[in-house]
Amino acid sequence: MSRHIRLEVAADYVIPPLYLTADSKTVSTALTLGAEAYETLRDRATAAAMSETQADMVKSVEAEAQQQVKRIRNEKLRAEEACAAATARLEAMELSAAGLRSQIQREIREDLQAVISAKDEQIAHLQQTLAKQLDAVTGRMDTLQSSITKTFTSSKEKGTYGEFFVEGFLKKAYDCSVLTVSKDAQTADIRMLRTPDQEYLWEVKNYGRLVTSEEVEKFRRDMRLHPNMRGGVLTSLRTGIVGKTRGGDIDIEFLEDGRFILFLSNLLGRDDVVFYLQTLRPFFQVVESFGRPVASESDTVRALELKTNLITNLLRTHASSVGKHRNSLMSHKKRTDAMFAEFQSYILESEAHLETLLRVALGDEEQSADIAKETETYLPSTVFQKHCLADCEGRTKAFVSWLIGCTEAREGKQIEIKEVLERAKGVGFSEKFVRELREEIFQPVAWAKGARYLMGLMWKREGRSRAASECA
Repeated sequence: MSRHIRLEVAADYVIPPLYLTADSKTVSTALTLGAEAYETLRDRATAAAMSETQADMVKSVEAEAQQQVKRIRNEKLRAEEACAAATARLEAMELSAAGLRSQIQREIREDLQAVISAKDEQIAHLQQTLAKQLDAVTGRMDTLQSSITKTFTSSKEKGTYGEFFVEGFLKKAYDCSVLTVSKDAQTADIRMLRTPDQEYLWEVKNYGRLVTSEEVEKFRRDMRLHPNMRGGVLTSLRTGIVGKTRGGDIDIEFLEDGRFILFLSNLLGRDDVVFYLQTLRPFFQVVESFGRPVASESDTVRALELKTNLITNLLRTHASSVGKHRNSLMSHKKRTDAMFAEFQSYILESEAHLETLLRVALGDEEQSADIAKETETYLPSTVFQKHCLADCEGRTKAFVSWLIGCTEAREGKQIEIKEVLERAKGVGFSEKFVRELREEIFQPVAWAKGARYLMGLMWKREGRSRAASECA
């Protein structure tokens, strides 16, 4: 069995006679042997050619390497010469830089010494001012402390203090007239008028011990001297009442004419004193629903009623004077708080100056230069509350630096606050942040509350669009 194959050869190829005359097996063997012989000869020829080529290449590479080494040596010599020259120039520059550095340090030291001296003078002045103000505050605080000590050591002052408390509680608990009448003779501390013909006496005791039976009897005598009163209440703020302490710290008794006396112990021990007093409203309403006890028509009772009217008028005048005194005390407290806040701001400003001096003393040259620049950048006193840029901190300093860079101080000029807010927003400052700085850094006359314009400044250029782009 044989196969037919098709071979493509060159056009001038001459077919050997063996392939034309021999059988298929012989032709197959001849083709195989010829192919193997061709591959063997080709491999040997290729190896020989590669061997010769490699030898030539080695020689060529060695020659080029020698040339490269020679060139590199020459370049090395030139580089060493250039390096020596550069080293000499560098040494000269280092000497020059050392001289400049020492000169700059000397100049900076002199400038900083001048700044530190000026700041020391300012700090000394502020300390003197602060000492004077503190002396004034100390005197007032001593007076206040003396007043407080006197209040809690004097029985009279403690009584007045307790009356003041109970009066406030009664005004909150009842919608009626409450008057302090403790300075009048043979009367109680407080008179409560629910209606024109329904009056009650309140006696307040602010003792550290039990209220004695003598005090109870004295209150009974005061009630008998005022027959027009529907009843009375004896109150102990912090202790009990002898013979009248019952469950719930409340007790009641009736006089011979049918009027009542209510005893309230440990009033300030209640969780809610006003609510506790409000729970007594039904009791007063029941008492007022009954008829009044028959009053004696004797001349003594009528004379006492006339005196009662006179005493009531005097008590009203006294209540007015007590109210004025209380208002004066409240006003004094507000002034003291304002002075304390002002002194606190002085202390904080002094601390800021001290921190600035420490940063100047401990910082490097670049920081010292920046701080010196900020210290020498003075702010217009008609516009800003701060003396110089160094008095500001953080984002406040950044905003002030931006604003004085975009504007210039000019008396009689003004810029619209809305435009300032828009430009500040363009460079990263929110409207809320800028408005909060109004009371912190701006003078009240420059930026008043609710004003539309910021006084004392003008934009550096008339072309507002160009100024806005430059500031941004």
